[in-house]
Amino acid sequence: MRILPLHARVLALLLPALLLAGCGDGVTTAGSGATIIPPILIGTASSLPGAQLGMFYSNQFQFSGGSSPYTVSMTGGTLPPGLSLSSPGNLSGTPNTLGTYSFNYIVKDSSATQLSATGSATVTVSGVVVQVNTAQTLAVVPATGYGLHTSAYDTSLADTAALPALLKNTGVAMLRYPGGSYSDNYHWAQYAMTPIAASDPGACGIISNGYLAPGSDFGAFVRTMQASGAQGIITVNYGSSVANSLGTVSTSTYQTPTCSDPNTYGQPQEAAAWVAYSNGSPSNTQSIGIDAAGFDWKTVGYWATMRAAKPLPVDDGFNFLRLGLTNPIGIKYWEIGNEIYYNGYETESVESDRHAPYVYPDGYSATAVANPRVGDARLSPAAYGTNAIGYILAMKAVDPTIKIGVVTSNGIDPVPSTFNPAVLGAVCGGTNFDFAVIHYYPGTYNGVTAAQMLSSPQGDLVPMVANLKKQLAQYCPSNAANMQVFVTETGPNGTILPGTPAAVEGLYAAHDTLTSLEAGASNIEWLELHNGTYLAEGTEATGPAYYGLELAHMLAGVGDALVATTSTSSSVVVHASLKANGQKGVMLVNSDPANAVAVQVSVSGSTLGATASQYTYGINTVQGSPTLAAATVSVANGNTVYVMVQPYSATELIIP
Repeated sequence: MRILPLHARVLALLLPALLLAGCGDGVTTAGSGATIIPPILIGTASSLPGAQLGMFYSNQFQFSGGSSPYTVSMTGGTLPPGLSLSSPGNLSGTPNTLGTYSFNYIVKDSSATQLSATGSATVTVSGVVVQVNTAQTLAVVPATGYGLHTSAYDTSLADTAALPALLKNTGVAMLRYPGGSYSDNYHWAQYAMTPIAASDPGACGIISNGYLAPGSDFGAFVRTMQASGAQGIITVNYGSSVANSLGTVSTSTYQTPTCSDPNTYGQPQEAAAWVAYSNGSPSNTQSIGIDAAGFDWKTVGYWATMRAAKPLPVDDGFNFLRLGLTNPIGIKYWEIGNEIYYNGYETESVESDRHAPYVYPDGYSATAVANPRVGDARLSPAAYGTNAIGYILAMKAVDPTIKIGVVTSNGIDPVPSTFNPAVLGAVCGGTNFDFAVIHYYPGTYNGVTAAQMLSSPQGDLVPMVANLKKQLAQYCPSNAANMQVFVTETGPNGTILPGTPAAVEGLYAAHDTLTSLEAGASNIEWLELHNGTYLAEGTEATGPAYYGLELAHMLAGVGDALVATTSTSSSVVVHASLKANGQKGVMLVNSDPANAVAVQVSVSGSTLGATASQYTYGINTVQGSPTLAAATVSVANGNTVYVMVQPYSATELIIP
């Protein structure tokens, strides 16, 4: 075996280290020994974890090899505004600008030879930018803005102990009565219902007339309305008259004395007497008249005296009307009938209207079906408009200060486009009315999705209200400037798709209500008071719509301005306000079912305080109280706030 000289053996040992030193790494010697220092390895991937707009971010770069500690510095590129790269290699800060940013850097170790390595990195700042312009007013919330639909079948309608505080907490200022389809069968002075889709006597006890709950008569409604400080909006009966000249009440299919046998179509005198009872003076001797069923509706003073009377010791059946109220109740808003476009003139026949008879070829029975009435001119839109004139004249003869609404189509329901021109042309050809009534339900009738509830209002309501106002100007030009639009029913249309989180309905209630008001509607009525979405019948447990209306009312109460907003993402819906007291409000609704989103809110046109009150409601909210709790958050840079909005949630800021 050949033995190398000593100097050759030393060279062979040192050669690998010398080669490495030539590649930027090196060897440190100490005395006669030698330490090989491995190269610096970068353990951080070039694609960094994403950052959220306005949220604190921190990412420590990882290195090995060389000799720690390490020193890092940038050699090129751009960091996200708000982030900085520290010497130890920590990228941190609060990003304030969206985008994808790339940069280069060098890392050096602390050895005498100062080994180094170079790297590059990319980080994306995601989020949504919302702009609020408090100088651009969309609408001012009117006193009639927030409302609830109530019904004569509601067993909790008379709950004056609990309801007033709950209604006031959500800003409810209007209560609609006696219900939707019930209205065209309901007789307020008898507390009775005409059987649905029936024209001839003998229907009581065979064809359902609809359930009337104890304690849901008009007197009970008035007590709740007054205790809550709300106004009423009453839907008068367009579809049916009382049974006969005596106003006879018979036994219903529910085995209660609440059925009024069919006679003829709705009578203006019945509506006028309701106005007299609500608003008249006991001393007023003005006659109301005898209707087509032969019933004498007597005088204004007769009904006002009934209202002012105290209940009799032995009830004669009318104590529900004896309220002991000498002063008028003061019901200002009245609408003529409900959804008349579904009275059978077209294919839909779900609204009672006896201006044309219901014919049962095989007689009445629980399963009998009436003949179709499609195309009968007595049910036409023009006929409704013409008949509405008689109602308006009779009702305003009793109280000329009341406001009367007429049913119109919203333009997206399956109603012919000829409905509104025919109705408006007819009624405005004979008199004036005060507000057009529409109903709004998003999506298909069954299986309404969360996406439909959270995306449809902004696409539907703005053109809906604008188009209706154009029609009012076209067909009622002399009075159009004084006419309003009332949305007297809204909510999910039919059943909600199974599996949809309940909180989504609350988000929809807030979004739907505010969008309607922003679009120019003067009133929107959630359907309904007790069906579990707002409150639960019997328990008054608060439902998702309750919290949605609470958020809407906190954002903008009566006299507050709803202002212009923009959002860079369709998944984040925004509403904002400038309150009469100078506060600013912003509501952010995240319609994404799975992902939280960072939102930068920038407000122009106003100076913001240093902190804001923040309210949250959504799928992760555990709410045990009717009142949403507030948290305090900081306002950055004078006019900018950063918020993380959770999936299927609304976050609301109230800023001084």
